[in-house]
This record gives sequence, structure tokens and C-alpha cells, in this order.
Amino acid sequence: MEILATCILSLLSACSYLLPVSFFLPCRLSKKEKGILYLIFLGSILLIQWELGNIGVVVLLLLGGIYIAWIDENRFLNVSTFIGTYLFCVVCDYLLALVWEPMSRRIFGNMGAYGASLLYVLLYLLILAVICPVLSRLLHRLMGKIHRTLPRQLAVLISINLVFCLLIFLFNIAVGEYIGYSRPVILFNCFLFGCYFVISTVLIVNIIRSRIENMDLQMKQDAYQRLQEYTGQVEAMYSSLRAFKHDYNNIMLTLSGYTESGDMEGLKAYFDREIAPMNQKLFTATSRLNQLIHIRITELKSIVSAKLLYAAELNINVTVEVEKEISSVPMGTVDLCRVVGIFLDNAIEGALETEEPEIRMAVLDEAEEVVFIISNSFRDTGLPQASLRQAGTTTKGKNRGIGLYNAKEILSAYDQIFWDTEVRNGQFIQYLRMKKQ
Repeated sequence: MEILATCILSLLSACSYLLPVSFFLPCRLSKKEKGILYLIFLGSILLIQWELGNIGVVVLLLLGGIYIAWIDENRFLNVSTFIGTYLFCVVCDYLLALVWEPMSRRIFGNMGAYGASLLYVLLYLLILAVICPVLSRLLHRLMGKIHRTLPRQLAVLISINLVFCLLIFLFNIAVGEYIGYSRPVILFNCFLFGCYFVISTVLIVNIIRSRIENMDLQMKQDAYQRLQEYTGQVEAMYSSLRAFKHDYNNIMLTLSGYTESGDMEGLKAYFDREIAPMNQKLFTATSRLNQLIHIRITELKSIVSAKLLYAAELNINVTVEVEKEISSVPMGTVDLCRVVGIFLDNAIEGALETEEPEIRMAVLDEAEEVVFIISNSFRDTGLPQASLRQAGTTTKGKNRGIGLYNAKEILSAYDQIFWDTEVRNGQFIQYLRMKKQ
């Protein structure tokens, strides 16, 4: 009977670890992965109860961390989340134990040790089932910001902070093996972990906030610089119009000379040689920029104009279509500019590999969504489209190919945004669809 009760408690305890881990991890676990992780937790718990005592927690953390690092490519964030999730479970366990001890004596005093333990684990599971879905949404938003904005050095510092907290916990376990887990010990542990958690949270939030503010400031400075470049191009175009107006009378006098003499062949040759190239140059310069006036988001207009004008300087045929005013989009401005910038950079590099380089961009404001379409002439190298979004996959050489992977990581934080790619008629086309909220 005792063995059966222990097995039931072990099965439920393994669930109490699997539940928050499944919710908090940034990657989604398949049923098979959840099953393997559950067996790891169950085996570790059985070792804790029958062989190793609480020192077996090290086995649980080691095996669980190795498996989680193995199943997904984002190992750094996943393992850090796993450690943080375990510490979260420890704090919840201590808090519940603090309330449970006096309550169980009064209400469940006659149930026996195993009956009380069973109720405790069931109550603990119920609490986790209620709070984990809510906390996971907040955590995933925070992790999305951390992953997109924090440099690796700060991420390492946060991980060191988690590991240090884990070492304190393991030291607590070693001490607890000798002095027991009385109510004063549980109170001290709650106070210790509570203080450490609050201090760490405040520090991490301030670091992230400072980093995001610095990125926003840098983004605004870049946008201002690009806007100056855009303004310079508009001024250059206006100067061309003034020059054309100034030369208009001279051009008309020249044309009238041909018409008065009846030299139609000379008129045609002069028009093809002098007038048509001037008209084409003026039309091209105007058409590249006039559609951008409908983009009312300054940062977006700045980066799009800078990239497309750079493409035009590389003799890439550029076409822009923005028929309706775009004043807002259901996406963070910084993230949108980063993604569009990545798409345009890849479009420029891809177009330059072809004999007739071409880039087309359209922004459509429809009833239920805003759609960005960016296409470029494309040299097919046989790479699968899906693999282009993986880190390191590229046709440009070693240590390249992180642009589209970064775009995928940025867009993964937005549930209402969909990114599709298509290859058609020698064109590589990217669709970014944003559902209006």
C-alpha cells in the first residue's frame, strides 16, 4: 500500500513539473516530447524518494536541461526558461507549504500522511493549472522582447543570475537534509527566495527597459537621417523640375526650328537623342518617390526610401505602389522597420544576382488587413523556401544568412501577422499580412 501511494504521488509530482514547463517554454512541445520529458521527471522523482534524497534534484535539472536543449535550436533561451520555471515551482511549493501546514493539522488531521500529501499535490496542481496559462502569456511577451532586443552579453548575465539563484536553492537542499524542513526553515526559504526574486526581477526589467529605450532612440536617429536623405532626393527632383522649366523655352525654340524648316527626320532624331532621355530620367526620379507620400509612418517611410534609392543607385529597376494612406499598422514600429529592412536587403542582394535586376514593393490597406508585398528578380539555386528562414542558410557564403531567421524570430511574437513566400516567373515574392485588430 505504501509503495502504491508513493507511486501515485510520484506520478502527480511529475505532472506538477511538466505542466508549467509546457506552458512557459518558448517552443511548443509535441506529445512525444512531453512524454519523454514526463518520464525524465518521473524517474528523477523516484530517485529522489528512494535513493538520492533531495540531492536528486540535480539529476532532474541536468537531464531535463539536456533534453530541452536538444529538442529545439533556441537552446540558450529554452534552458534559461527551464531553470526559471523550476525556481518558480520551488517558490510556489514553499508558499503553499507555508499555508498548508497549519491548515492540514486542523482540517485533515485524521487523514494520515499519505492522504494529506495526496491532497497537497492535487491542490498544488490545481493552482498551477489556474495561474500558468495567464503567466505564460505575459512571459512569452517578455521573452519576445528579450530575444529581439537584448545583446548576448546581457542575456548571459541574466542566465548567470538564474544559475546563481539555483545554486542558492541547491545549498538550501543540502542544509535542509540535515536540519529538516520545519516551519521556521520554510519561512526563511520563502523570505530568501522572495527577496532574491524581487531584486532580480527589478534589475532585469530595468535592464530590458533601458535597452528598449536605447533601441527606440537609435531607431529615431536612423529614421531622422534617412528622412534627411529622402528630403534631399525630393529637393534634387524639384531642382530637376526647375531646370526643366528653365530649359523649356529653349527646347521649344529648337523644336520650332525643325518644324519651320519641315525637317521631320531631324526633329525625330533630335527628340530621340535629347528630349526622350531627359523625360525618362525625370519620370523615373519622380515615380520612385511619389508613391511614398502615402506612407505616414515616418520611420517606415525613411527606411523604405533609403533602401529603394540605394537599389536605384545600383541600377536596379524599382517599382513602388502605395495607393492608400498608411498611417498605422498592427505591429511595433521598430519591429516593422527591422523586418521590412531585412526583406529589402535580401531583395537587393537577390536582384543583383540576376541579369535584369528588379524590385517591386506594394503596400495594400485592405478592409481587414494591411499587406506588404516585396518581390525581386531571383536566381534559383535549388534551396527549399522553408530552409531560407533557418539560421545560417544562405547562398552568400560563410557566416551569412541570419537576416530571414531574425525576421522569423521577430514575427513569432505577433499572433496576428502572417509571413508567406512564393517563387513565380523568376520572382521571389514575400507577403507580410497584418490582421487589423
